[in-house]
Amino acid sequence: MKNLKTVLITIFSIVFLSCKKDSVTTPRIIGKWELTAEINGLTGIRNSYEPGKGNVTKFTGNNYEVTRSGKTISKGTYSIISYQSFITRKEEKQILYDGKTNETKNYITVDNSTLTIAVDAYDGPSTIFTRMQ
Repeated sequence: MKNLKTVLITIFSIVFLSCKKDSVTTPRIIGKWELTAEINGLTGIRNSYEPGKGNVTKFTGNNYEVTRSGKTISKGTYSIISYQSFITRKEEKQILYDGKTNETKNYITVDNSTLTIAVDAYDGPSTIFTRMQ
């Protein structure tokens, strides 16, 4: 019986220690984000937006709401998934709006108070937001 316990403990320890947890970090996207700029990926032209004009995207839990000039233009649910980027060839985070998986892939980065959503293509556009206090 003592040998059985030892064997079971050894097997359990090997199985437990050999399991590797996936380290999935989700960007800290929850909050209100003010649209700062859009960059045309093909031409590189930057279209800047003045602060305080009601161009806000809000993420709460699993919901989002987009307002432009103070008017809601879209809202629904979102999720963030991992995928292999065409450009970076690394695992990136993609935002899916309303469960639509067939849309153009985009990847998101959150750096301090800046959120960037970029289309995963060499000439793809980017949208830049600043976190609102």
